[in-house]
Amino acid sequence: MFEEQVGWAVEAGVDYIIAETLDWYGEAALALDVIKSANLPAVVTLSPHRDRYLFDQVDIVEACHRLAEQGADVVGLNCQRGPTTMMPLVHEIRERVSSGVAALPVPYRTTPAEPTFQTLTEKTDAEVPGGRPFPTALDPFVATRYECAAFARECQSIGVNYIGLCCGAEPHHIRAIAEALGRRPEASRYSPDMSKHAFYGDDAVIPEAYRQRQHEI
Repeated sequence: MFEEQVGWAVEAGVDYIIAETLDWYGEAALALDVIKSANLPAVVTLSPHRDRYLFDQVDIVEACHRLAEQGADVVGLNCQRGPTTMMPLVHEIRERVSSGVAALPVPYRTTPAEPTFQTLTEKTDAEVPGGRPFPTALDPFVATRYECAAFARECQSIGVNYIGLCCGAEPHHIRAIAEALGRRPEASRYSPDMSKHAFYGDDAVIPEAYRQRQHEI
């Protein structure tokens, strides 16, 4: 399967190939071998579930180390965990490998008790299929653009150089990450300028009558 997929990519003239959302070390190693045999740069990102072990019982940090030693240009994590519960593993991976490091969490407020977006729970009066918010009732857990930006800045500060988001990301999340990393994409013209908000702003264009009401809102 990997040979077929990589073959298509090579024919299309891609610059590099990403093998992602892998939760078996053996599968990741196979994907890496096929990509490198095509003489293309390889990004391999693993998916951390409830604990730090992949399904074939390889520690996820150790797996990243092995993959980097086997020639992966970038190793790291994507999906399942939100910024808060992915970051500790990202720190460990960055300390362990000399290759590029990737970090692409889901933009949800996961916790140590519920480390993935599949494990999130919430009591509600409304009926939720399967009894869990994942995948169609995750709305209350969505991270803000500012939380995603903070994650990106922390990644940058420790030398992570492949930064993004996975399932559930919205355009404003991606824009916030880009801006946090010192870039100004075209969409930045839509970034909110709270100084011009009718009730909370302090710009000269805000009428005095509105300014006087700020403490009432």
